[in-house]
Formats: sequence, structure tokens, C-alpha cells
Amino acid sequence: MKRFLWLLLLTTGLWLTAVACSPAAVEEDPDPAPADSDGGALEAAPEGDTGVFPRPTLTPPPMSEPMEPESNPVGGDDSEGYPVPVLPSPTPLPEGYSLPVAVPTMNPYPEPTGTLIWVIKPVGEQCAESPTTPDLQTAVADMVAFGIPVEASEMTDMPVCTACGCPTSAHFRLQIDSGYLGNAQSLGWVAEE
Repeated sequence: MKRFLWLLLLTTGLWLTAVACSPAAVEEDPDPAPADSDGGALEAAPEGDTGVFPRPTLTPPPMSEPMEPESNPVGGDDSEGYPVPVLPSPTPLPEGYSLPVAVPTMNPYPEPTGTLIWVIKPVGEQCAESPTTPDLQTAVADMVAFGIPVEASEMTDMPVCTACGCPTSAHFRLQIDSGYLGNAQSLGWVAEE
């Protein structure tokens, strides 16, 4: 049985080789067209049956001429047709409205260094109605909320200018790891010297 299979495979292989290597009957065009010198313009469709159905067409798409303003059916001037849209004027903000403050950009992966430093921030601004951070517990909670662990906290008084717009003499003082200093500075804290 094995010999029969080998003989069958050998015969099939020889037959396929003979068919593949035999000269094919190819119809050649008795009058071949010369190649275009411009690199391939469209030629006219061949006459007669090409054996392809449906036969491809080589018709260019219709070209429309641009309309002149005088021939525009709506009219050449802007008196007719679609009006130009008018954008509404911006609504003024109400008095006392403050724009929301964007969260400062912070390092999402600060690395603790093991060195503790003190950072300070004024409680508020002189002549302002209410301080930005009301008490020490809120200042510590804000730091912890932004992922900055606080080791120690206290209030201190510092000499400042006495004018509206100057910081208050009362300052928050927090002890944090120096690896978190960049994030604390983006929140408005300053390293104590």
C-alpha cells in the first residue's frame, strides 16, 4: 500500500510539473499600441467584446462651471439669501463672582527623602474679609488631602508690612518631608529658611 501511495504522489507531481511548464496559448495583439510618452494617459475603450462583463468605462466625471455672481439665482449681492449669523455678546459676570481656581500641577509620585523641613504660609491677607485658610486644623487637612504627610504643625507670628494686600502676621508652620516640597510650593507654601 505504501508503494502505491508513493507511485501516486510521484505521478501527480510529474503531471503538475508538465502542465506548469508547458507553453500556454496566449493571444497576442497583432498591432500593439506604443507606450505613452506622458506616463499613462487614459486610452479609449477597445472595440468589440473584451470578455469582461460589465465592461469598465473610462468616462471622466462631469465638470461644473463656477457660477458667476450675475447668474446666481439668489442674487449677486448680500441683500438676499442666507443672513450672516450674529454671535451673542458675552454675559457679564455678577458682582463678587470669583472664577474657580485651577488645581495646581503637582508631582503624582513624590519620593520621601527622610529629611524633615518646615514650610510656612500666611493665614490670610490684611484688609481681606475672611482668611483663605481659617485655622491650623484646616491647613493640615488640606496638606494631607493633597497627599503630603504632616509630621508637626504650629502657629507663629512674623513681622510683615502693615498695608492692605500684605500677608497677616499670623502664619501656619508645618513640618513635612523635603521630598514633598515641590507639591507644597504649588499649594502656596514656602520653605522656611
